[in-house]
Amino acid sequence: MNDGADERKAQIYEAWAVVNRSFEQIMTALYKLESKGVLGDDYPYQQELVVRELSAKLNCEILARVNERELDDRNHYGRMRASMERSSKSSKR
Repeated sequence: MNDGADERKAQIYEAWAVVNRSFEQIMTALYKLESKGVLGDDYPYQQELVVRELSAKLNCEILARVNERELDDRNHYGRMRASMERSSKSSKR
């Protein structure tokens, strides 16, 4: 019925989750390197600000595009449901 749209949507959300997990893994690794004495005391915190800002920028961009697609889907399927309900009521008379 949807020509692979559900699969594409799942792939988008999965990729988005990977992006967010990756940022978290980066920060965890930086703090671990700090605890081992490889990085200076404030270096991971300073980089965290940069990483979190980049993560937020990416999430805003992705969210805007995903939201647009979800709104299109909601409107499309809402119209289809309303049409089906109208047809169902007409056939019961």
